[in-house]
Parts: sequence; C-alpha cells; structure tokens
Amino acid sequence: MKVNHNILVVDDEPAHTMLISELLRRAGYTVASANDPFKAIAACKVRTPDVVILDLHMPLMGGMDVFDRLRAEQKTSNIPIIFLGNREQPIPAFKVEEPHSEDILFKPFAPNELLSRVRSLLKVKALRDELKKKEAQLSELSLTDPLTSLKTPRYLDEFMKTGLKQARRYNVPLSVVILEVDQHRELVRAVGQTAADAVVSQLAKIVATQMRDSDIVVRTGPFELTVVLTATDVNGSIEVSERLRNDVAQTPFTADDIEFSITVSLGICQFNNNMDDEGKVLLSHARAAVSHGHMNGGNISLKAE
Repeated sequence: MKVNHNILVVDDEPAHTMLISELLRRAGYTVASANDPFKAIAACKVRTPDVVILDLHMPLMGGMDVFDRLRAEQKTSNIPIIFLGNREQPIPAFKVEEPHSEDILFKPFAPNELLSRVRSLLKVKALRDELKKKEAQLSELSLTDPLTSLKTPRYLDEFMKTGLKQARRYNVPLSVVILEVDQHRELVRAVGQTAADAVVSQLAKIVATQMRDSDIVVRTGPFELTVVLTATDVNGSIEVSERLRNDVAQTPFTADDIEFSITVSLGICQFNNNMDDEGKVLLSHARAAVSHGHMNGGNISLKAE
C-alpha cells in the first residue's frame, strides 16, 4: 500500500509556493503551504510533516530561525528539511547545527531535482522510523555493557537484522567502523587489567560523544568498539574514522594516576547488496582491515577491500 506523505512548503513569495506545491501534488504528495514562518512552525506542531521545504531568505523570520526553533523542540526536531537558497545571497549562520550541503537547493532548480531530493529524504526517514520501532522493542532487554555503558554484541545482532534489510530495501547507505586499541596485550602487561579497563571506558566516551543519535556504538570485544553509521557511505565513514583516530591519539588517558597515550587501528566497510543480512560479511571485512592496520604499525584507518 502506497504511503501518502505530507509535505509542508514554506516560502514568503506566494508564486513560488504555488508552483512548488502544484509540482508536489502532481507527484502524488499531500501538500500544505505557509507564507508566514510563524504559521509554519505552528503547523508543524499540530501535524508533523514528513518533509519541510523551507526558504532560507524570508523577511519576517529567516529560514535559519525557523530551522533552529523546529530543532529545539522534541516533536519537530527530526523533521527532514530541504532548504531553498539563493546563490546571490550568503547562507545564514545556524545556531543549533549546520545543514549538510546536499540539503540546500538553490533557485532556480529543475523540478526533477526537487522531486529527487524529496524522495531521497523520505527513504532515509522511512529507514530511521523503522529502526526507531526496532529500538523500542529492544529497550526492554538488558543490552548494555556494564564497563562502558555501550550496547552489547547481542544488541548489534538484533539491530543488524533490521538495519541491513532496510538499507537494502530503501537503497540507503550503511557503513561500519571497527576500532581496536593498538598493542592492547602489551597495555595489559604494562598497567594491569583494571587500568586497561579504565582505558577502554575512557575510549568508549570519546567515541560515543561524537556519534549522532541515529548511529549505534557497541563494545564488541575487550578492546574493540564497533560503530554502525546509518545513512552514511564509505566516504562519510572515512571522515568519521579519521576524526576518531586523531582524537584518540591526542587524548591523554589516565589510569591509577598515571597519564599515557594510546592509538587505535580502524577498519571501514560499507554494506552492499552482495553481503548477507546478518552483517557477518560486513563485520568480517571491517575486522580484516583492523588487523591490517595493526600489522602496519597501528594508528591508521583502512577501508576494507
């Protein structure tokens, strides 16, 4: 059964609003519109749209202010937004978070380009909605690692059963980054197991605080963490991996009042349709890259081949 998606168009120029609304209606969407940003915010609170198309340059209240207000409230914080910009005007500064460049569509634009953006956002939204339902089902289970407060391998197994099937179904990228402490056996011999556990706990905090709400961080081994990056391709995963690698290398770790440094090796792999839906191949490829990293001296990020 086809889902009837609701889209809100917000633009202070009535002619633009009418043209965009008619284009979306012809494509089969249910469309509401607002030329007043204040009415747009109120409309989102009454009936949450699936996508908002939002003009950045409006006189009464700029698109950035509308965006910040929507993100500040729980009910409207996750609405997917396509920004309409003008190449002759600078992109305004955002208070809450910066939009990705692919979220901004500059006028004038081809009708098919707008429809393509809408379809793409709706795919990602459908994936995230289904993952949220699965997370709610798992919330009653004891799936938290006592040392790091991260998720456990059992949680990862359950997540993969849904996440990978949805990535395949909606053609949305999903990647994993596995990181493991370099020379961890030597670390245990040098500082003892208790101090080494303290290092893992500190490492978990570094990783977890950098992830989005839609990402999953799991302790999958004594010195190994696995990050599942939803709606992220291999290039985005490489950026995340390099950021984590540098942060770990530059962070002083403390155990038993002793301060020292550690490094990690990271393996990166993006899910593809030739892989199984349980994630065995995906994770094995990423772990193989981690092993290569250790053999090449550590403190390195490698993409699985």
